[in-house]
Amino acid sequence: MEDQGKNTTFAVVESLSGWWELAGVDSAVHDNTANLLARDTVDASPAMPTLTNTEKKQAELPVAPAIIWPSDIAILRVMVANGAPLPGNAYGPIRFPPIGPDSCDVMVISDLPNILDSYDMHMSSNATLFHRMLAAIGIETAQCYCTWLATSMPSTGEVPEKDLPDLAAFMLHQIKLIRPKSLVILGSAASKALLGDELMHSRAELRCLHEDGLNLPTLVSFHPRTLIARPAMKKQSWRDLQIFAKEVVQCA
Repeated sequence: MEDQGKNTTFAVVESLSGWWELAGVDSAVHDNTANLLARDTVDASPAMPTLTNTEKKQAELPVAPAIIWPSDIAILRVMVANGAPLPGNAYGPIRFPPIGPDSCDVMVISDLPNILDSYDMHMSSNATLFHRMLAAIGIETAQCYCTWLATSMPSTGEVPEKDLPDLAAFMLHQIKLIRPKSLVILGSAASKALLGDELMHSRAELRCLHEDGLNLPTLVSFHPRTLIARPAMKKQSWRDLQIFAKEVVQCA
């Protein structure tokens, strides 16, 4: 009877052992219990992106503060002369601040500062013709505030078209500081920047600059350098100046 009981017990143990093997349990049992029916938990928190070395360096770079535009013309002239990062002031090493009185009736705007008196023969010729153009309608250059989209000379001799929106915004800032009664715009780049039209679509009639509360009678005509290169256009330029003289200067 005793042997029979042992055999029975052994058969039961062997049966249970076989069942656990079928269930996939083939290792020793630890003292710690585990809930085999529990579902695996998944970390729902989003994975943090991994930055590349380049992105890490860019993130560490200090952010340059935005340049504050000058609040009056005297400060503007100093900032231009000292190479401040203003629109149009970084095309070349030499800067050309605006000239003329801080308060005036007529403001003259060209694309480049090559209407200034200079030792450079070409710029001197431009300046001479420019003085004569204004004198022909009774305006002295010294009475005008003369400025340009680019306060430094681009190596190409032209204002980059992609920069026109920024240059126009800064020029409108200058106009608000000067508060002239009328504008004379010389050259196609300046016309396109401020009026949105090429010179040939803007000239031959008096235009009006409407922008941010401004309402200024505006003449658009050829730049002196164009008239020197193409003398036949002087007749058209003279007609433009006569329109300005008749409708603006004589009514002032």
